[in-house]
Amino acid sequence: MELTRGSSESTLDDKGRVSIPVRFREYFQGELIITRGMEHCAWVMTPAVWDRFEQAFYNSALPQEERLLLEDKHLNQAQVVELDKAGRIAIPPIIRKYANLTKDCIVIRDENRLSIWDSAAFETYLADRDEFARAAMNKLGSQDIFRAK
Repeated sequence: MELTRGSSESTLDDKGRVSIPVRFREYFQGELIITRGMEHCAWVMTPAVWDRFEQAFYNSALPQEERLLLEDKHLNQAQVVELDKAGRIAIPPIIRKYANLTKDCIVIRDENRLSIWDSAAFETYLADRDEFARAAMNKLGSQDIFRAK
């Protein structure tokens, strides 16, 4: 079974590069788009996913104020980066600053996007939302999910 999700620890080097985990590189290779993510992280997408993101934005019926905010935060901050031969991408300084990336990072893959977080900030983010996550898990009926059948 291949997981399309997961996370790995990484480190920001002195040139502002982060290593993309080997298991994610088959999908995330060549030219990639990086922009500000939600909650002070960086988002990395393939050009195809970026195009879908842009089209969803342009086809939306969002009020003008929300459109301008999303455009300024995500679309106008986007830059093209390339996975180098060592499997790293350079995080642009403006995005490093926004995501508070200094050294220890975590690279998280959902199905179609990478999120790059400062490790400590991600742990704080999760801790701050622990009660909400617990309630959501209870709604899933987690006790039944993990019982042998």
